[in-house]
Amino acid sequence: MYIEKINIEQLSSLNTTHVFNTKEWIDISYDERFCLSGIFNKNKELIGSFYYYKFKRGKVLTQISAPPFSPNCGLFVNDQTINPAQKNTFRKKILALVRDYFDKQDYDILSLPFPPENVDMQEFIWEKYSVEPRYTYQLDLKETEEELLAKMSSERRKNIRKAEKDGIVVQKMIDLDEAKKLIYETYSKQKIKSNIAVLDKLFNSFSNDTNSLCFVSYDKNQNPIAAVFCVMDDSTCYYILGGYDSDKKHEGAGALAMWSAIKTAKEKGVTIFDFEGSMLPAVEKYFRGFGGNMIPFYSVNKNNWKGKLFFKLRTLISSKK
Repeated sequence: MYIEKINIEQLSSLNTTHVFNTKEWIDISYDERFCLSGIFNKNKELIGSFYYYKFKRGKVLTQISAPPFSPNCGLFVNDQTINPAQKNTFRKKILALVRDYFDKQDYDILSLPFPPENVDMQEFIWEKYSVEPRYTYQLDLKETEEELLAKMSSERRKNIRKAEKDGIVVQKMIDLDEAKKLIYETYSKQKIKSNIAVLDKLFNSFSNDTNSLCFVSYDKNQNPIAAVFCVMDDSTCYYILGGYDSDKKHEGAGALAMWSAIKTAKEKGVTIFDFEGSMLPAVEKYFRGFGGNMIPFYSVNKNNWKGKLFFKLRTLISSKK
């Protein structure tokens, strides 16, 4: 097997329905920084792919990470093995191949998460990469609405009941302008460096009724106060973005919008709702309150001397503040 660069049109031959591996998703961040790689078998047939962003950080450091709004590197492989031992061996060969590929790349900082199904990261560990666990929460949408509500924390149920009691109304959005405004304003106020061009393409060219859900909560005066935006495929709905009006915010508006997204995904036959996780304590606590199962996934990290010096200096500066 071997790896080489492919173009976005070649993805159609993989026949994957996973939303983060589709041409439409990749197209939102597909530019000169985007690296799309194909995995080929000995017969020169494309059997898999993965991707990453390679960009300048601070104008002097070269970093490799997941593209904007992609939760991981999108590693996908058509596995034709049946025997469990053969499957384990095949997956190790794939991960070793990907590891060897990155060994040959020029970078200062590598920080790249892998999809949750990649639980065996020994091939990276054995070659002195740092492998860090990260976490997301997933809801089993095969359960009834009553069962899903019962699994929530009392705080989250209280949020939803208070929003309903206070007359908060949630609408499914076809025109995304109000949701976009809330999300853009939230990113701006939190001083999050987001790629606005990618966000524009996500809303304007990617989003449609089959691959995304968007809900906005309104107060009694019909002011939009919270937004939830999700993308989905046949099996899973992923919470990607949220926004709120910090001047008119309501403690239950966001939870009610999220609950609407969860119920709608269930109605559409999707079996998993994924909150896409967070390592920020406050955000993790909020997601945890919806009662999902904690699912680990892994990020592969490696820095050269310049990357190590950068993080050492950043830690030193932070300690003095």
